[in-house]
Formats: sequence, structure tokens, C-alpha cells
Amino acid sequence: MKTLLKLAGSLFIGLIIGMFIAVTIGALIEGESPLQVIKSLFDKESLPKMISILWMLLGLLIAYILHIAIHEGGHLVAGLMTGYRFVSYRFMNWTVIRKDGRLQWRNFELAGTGGQCLMAPPDKPIEQIDTRWYNAGGVLANILLVVIAAVLLFALDLPTWANEFLSIMIVIGILVALTNGIPMKLGGVANDGRNLLQMEKDLPAKQSFCNILEINARSQEGQTYSEMPECLFELPQPFDWKNAMHVGSALSLATWLMAQHRWEDAYQLLTEALDNKDDIMALYQLELENMMTQVCIVMGRDDEARQHYSKDIAKYVSRHAPTQSDKQFTAMAVALALDGDRPRAEKIYKELEANRDKYIHQGDVALSLDLMHWLLDNKRDNYQTT
Repeated sequence: MKTLLKLAGSLFIGLIIGMFIAVTIGALIEGESPLQVIKSLFDKESLPKMISILWMLLGLLIAYILHIAIHEGGHLVAGLMTGYRFVSYRFMNWTVIRKDGRLQWRNFELAGTGGQCLMAPPDKPIEQIDTRWYNAGGVLANILLVVIAAVLLFALDLPTWANEFLSIMIVIGILVALTNGIPMKLGGVANDGRNLLQMEKDLPAKQSFCNILEINARSQEGQTYSEMPECLFELPQPFDWKNAMHVGSALSLATWLMAQHRWEDAYQLLTEALDNKDDIMALYQLELENMMTQVCIVMGRDDEARQHYSKDIAKYVSRHAPTQSDKQFTAMAVALALDGDRPRAEKIYKELEANRDKYIHQGDVALSLDLMHWLLDNKRDNYQTT
């Protein structure tokens, strides 16, 4: 919701500023005074134009919202048609999940994404699992909506405002389809086209994709990382740090190692990942730095943790802590070890424990609480850093 309001606010402010500058320049060229310019914005001739422009702005917002919602719905339909199981559907921060056989509302945020539909893969050999339709479903849904809007626009005699809105729907739909269909990264996140292309070329990447979906589904259902099959955390071979699916598997493995309290192994894996950070997309770089901060604090490497916990990571953690329990663990660990504020650390732990049911990924919550409890018991004021 905050993202949507920021978008609306930015567009509105930009529109007002642009209109004022354009009208002012035009009026000054014609020799009018600044006071006459201001009055002209609200006269009988200008007011209809302003209303028309405001309607266009509203149309842009509505069209964008519809196309994002339809895009994620396309993933859902395509996934169900090819044997996937529904796990969650998110638009902006609003998320619908299936829990205990019922649909429930939750709040979740992921930087760089306007929505996301997550499903669990079919229980089949990897060669028999289709990932093409699941990844292409969103773009196909946008194209279908564009076709419907075009048919209505040219086949029906509609009011001017309706024709304008349908035209906007067509333009926005084409843009959304292109930005999701043409392989690229948006905001540091690989889009559908890039994911589809990677999995068609690389069977290990396809396996990583399915493993990540399965881990997400199990975590949402409350299964802890220690309870999950070890095979879900195997790294693809040969490994490629430039491949987002491979890196996603490395992140999952690091989380699993932390669940096993295998700190040295997790540290070595994260060190190797950060040595290759220039090849890794921006969102995963943030996740790696966040996890390395956690591991360094657990291992007593507080000075090294401070190097990883930059202002950007602190901002990233603060933004996502309300919906991601592992960011709560980072905030707690930083408060305890780096800030020396045990009361605040204990408060964060108690709040997460009290509000654990509000989070989507219950497996992550269980892990975060376990690590918080371990850290509170082992990280004393006289703990020696290395």
C-alpha cells in the first residue's frame, strides 16, 4: 500500500509541477504576469483541461494496478494448469496465503517487485516439470488484457472517457508485457523472461528454481529448515555466480547451515559469495550482506560484522523487518552485539515471539527465534571478538 501511495503521490506532484512550469513559460512568453498565470490555471477554460489530465493520471494508476494484478493471476492460472500447487499471491504488500486449508491475508514486502505469485512445483522428476508456462503466464495474461481492451475500443461506440481509459490500458499492458517478457533485470531482480531463458538453457538452474519454490512452500507451512530434506539445499553443478537461480540455492544452503549451527561452513559459503558479488544481482547482494552480518555476530566477529552492516544494509533491514523475521534477527543481533543494548535485543525477541503468527514464513520465524535465543544465551557482555 505504501508503494502504491508513493507512486500516486509522485505522479500527482510531477503532474502539477509540469503543468505549472508549462503554463508559466507559455504565459510569460505571451507577456502575462505571474499573478495572471496563477489565475489562468483556475479559469473556466483551463479547469476542464486540468480535470481531463487528472482523469488521465487516475486512469494510469488504475491501469497499472489492473495489469500487475492480472499479471500475477496469469502466473497462478498457468501454474495450476501445469500441476503446481498454490502457495501465495501478493500484490504490492497485500498477500493471500493458504494456511490450515484456508485462505488468509498477510503483509509482505520484497524490494524491487510489485507483486508475486508463488507456488509449489509438481511432485515429478525435474525433466517432467514444465517451468515455461508458469514463467510466461503473467506476460500472456497482460497480452490477453490488451487484446480485450483493443476489441472493446474498436468494436464498441463508447464514451470518450472510456475510450481514453482503454487506450491507456493498451499502452500500459504493452509496457508491462515487454518489461517482463524481454529477458532483463528490474530493480536487481531477474524478470520472467530472464528466468524462463535461464531454465531452458540450464537444467541445474531449473532444479534450483523448483527447490526454492519447494523450500518456500514448506517454510510457509511451518516446517523448519532442519526438518526439510537435505537434497533441497544441494548446489547446482557446475556452479555459476552470474546465474540468479544458482545464487538463490546458495542463499538457501547458507540458511540451512545456520539452522544446523554450522557457522564456519556458512561463513565460508557467504565469503565465497561476496567475493563474487559483482556477478550477483543487487537484491541478492543485500541478502548476502545481511546474512554475513548475522553469521559474523554469532561467531564473535563483531568488527567484521560492522563492515558488512553498512547504512544501505541497515536501511534494507529496517524496511523489511515488519514482514520478514530474519531481518528481525539481524536487528536483534546488531542491538545486542554491535550497540551493546541487551534490553532492546530482548524486546525484539519477545515481540517476534508474541507476533510470530503474523508472519508468512513460519519456518523462518522458528529459525529466527532459535538463533535469537542462542545468541542471547551465548553473547555475553565480555564476549571476545575476533
